[in-house]
Amino acid sequence: MHKRSKKKFLNILFISDSQDTPPKSFRIRYTTLRLLIVLLGIFFASVILGIVTYSQVLQAALEKNEREKELLQLREQLKKGNQLQSELDTLKAYREKVRSSLEGYVKFVEKSAEEAVIPRNIIENNLNKISIFTNVPLRAPVTGFVSQEYSRIGHTGIDIVAPEGTPVQAAGDGVVIFSGWTYEDGYVLILYHPGGYITCYRHNAQNLATINQVVRQGDVIAFLGNSGESSSGPHLHFEIWKDGQPCNPREFLLDLTAGD
Repeated sequence: MHKRSKKKFLNILFISDSQDTPPKSFRIRYTTLRLLIVLLGIFFASVILGIVTYSQVLQAALEKNEREKELLQLREQLKKGNQLQSELDTLKAYREKVRSSLEGYVKFVEKSAEEAVIPRNIIENNLNKISIFTNVPLRAPVTGFVSQEYSRIGHTGIDIVAPEGTPVQAAGDGVVIFSGWTYEDGYVLILYHPGGYITCYRHNAQNLATINQVVRQGDVIAFLGNSGESSSGPHLHFEIWKDGQPCNPREFLLDLTAGD
């Protein structure tokens, strides 16, 4: 004869502190209890797995965000590099114009790439010294009266008459790209201003700023004079160029003269 297997139960008895409430009992099969334990284990394992998966997804999202930020920074740096390269190309082109126009009046000394006028590393090292608010040539280099106005053909600047020895100030923040003497215009200073601007100061009695020097708007860079064969009296011939084209300084200099 086969013995009938007895079903095992777990009896749980709840006894109340109150004597008026009779005790209550519950009976759970051990198989059901084991099933509940297994289900609870699966539930907690799923919760833990979900937390781990969520943390991994969150970490991946954070890393993606960081990579996007780094990519954005690299794009901004590349954009600035392209802008800088464009300004360097403009500067090189203008330098060749200056060189060809002064050929025969002044002797140029060939220099290596490290010594060339305004090489890339000089601009990169000094751009942070030049304010975007003062790099545009808006300040009059001297105070006086204008004896000859701007003409796009024949006279690409203005002549400002003032006593000889008057300090000549930089019209804006910039870097000196030429400081020397020419037969036609005497002592000449040329400044490069980030943004594609070039300013020229001709017929000086003496140049104070030297090549590759960073100057601030208002710095004294020369003394007004009467040098050069084309000068007929003490004055400053002042020019402003933008992207290789001459501009009328009257459109920039708001404080040119006191009563002009």
